[in-house]
Amino acid sequence: MILHHDILVKGDTPEICRNRVERFFSSYQLIRYDSLTIADYGILPAATPDFQSRLEQGIQKNRDILESFLTELSHEHVATLQDLADIRQGYASALLHTACHILDGFFGIDTFFYNLEEDSHWVTEQLSSRIKTEPAGYYLLAVTASLAATSRDRDEEPPLGHRHTFREHITKAIFKT
Repeated sequence: MILHHDILVKGDTPEICRNRVERFFSSYQLIRYDSLTIADYGILPAATPDFQSRLEQGIQKNRDILESFLTELSHEHVATLQDLADIRQGYASALLHTACHILDGFFGIDTFFYNLEEDSHWVTEQLSSRIKTEPAGYYLLAVTASLAATSRDRDEEPPLGHRHTFREHITKAIFKT
């Protein structure tokens, strides 16, 4: 499975930022990618005209992914906070768990944009203002990563009769299929 992430990071040079991102991924306990690439052409300084739109697109993709998880939860009959008390362990609880990771700032394979400065899938108003007034040193790094396929990524029947795999949800959210 090939994944793409845009990472917001601050550093004196693009190379320092690249090193920070590589260090983050090499020490992160929840995910171990088989390979990770940060191409020079994928490093975008905050002072460039495309920076803000790419940042906003990344945040919107995270919102779309989160919304797809919440929509799927509603299809699993989880519509209110009270419904959480009756959620069964399995597909629905995994959706909830993943949605909470996004809200809580835990990086995951479902993350499209990640703010390494604030450990978040979003950008606070304070940091956004700082980037606009003092863009020097802020960069978006496009990361391409590969992860070995698991049984959930293959064309096998999902466990417990689940209608979709997480990868299908992520693909639908990102590409609006």
